[in-house]
Amino acid sequence: MIGMSQGYPINWAYPRDSTFKLHPLYIKYNNLPFSGIDASLVKTDLNAVVATAESAGICAYLSWLLRTKALLA
Repeated sequence: MIGMSQGYPINWAYPRDSTFKLHPLYIKYNNLPFSGIDASLVKTDLNAVVATAESAGICAYLSWLLRTKALLA
């Protein structure tokens, strides 16, 4: 549809940007089980991300971590 932009779905999907796996926040959490992730630290990290179009992928990833942690609580 003309004028519509694509966004990230409510459930995180791996971005096409191949450099995403090099992002420090992705590296910080990608080898931890959900049980080993501290939601308050994820919130702190998310709060420090600059709100730009380039940061949309990491924001979606961190938000997905928080939603998944909440589902498991």
